[in-house]
Amino acid sequence: MATIWNLNSGSVLRSGLSLLYTLDGQLLKKIYEDTSGSATVYKCAVSADGSRLYVTNYTNNKLLTLSMDGAVLSSLEDPAICSPRGVHVSETGQLLVCEDGAHSVVQVDGERGVVTLISVEDRLNFPENVYHSARTDRLIVVQANDSIMITNSK
Repeated sequence: MATIWNLNSGSVLRSGLSLLYTLDGQLLKKIYEDTSGSATVYKCAVSADGSRLYVTNYTNNKLLTLSMDGAVLSSLEDPAICSPRGVHVSETGQLLVCEDGAHSVVQVDGERGVVTLISVEDRLNFPENVYHSARTDRLIVVQANDSIMITNSK
């Protein structure tokens, strides 16, 4: 499954392949590759300012932060991020991660660390993708069974 983001530079990024394309479909460059497992580049999101790429590594329970040239800036391994799937950067710059292990959506914050926003206690089940609407201040979560959960942000 490929997800496409529109970058400020007029390019698009295809998730899972870590490649940078122009809007007319021409490959510009490979940004990042990890061949150590089958889901090491699972999904990705671009920072609000377009300078960083966040990549979920499902196989190794990591959230990577990359520069747009592919250099690994940081690798977050936290018990609250187990089997990370979807990742989203909201319009306000919040970094949100769906994690499969505890059936939760967490916010990764440099000051507060990893904070759980919604979990199995809220009847969340295998979250795949998340989106935060700044207009409504709601989280929209797509679950593995193709159901959608909409909840107010905490």
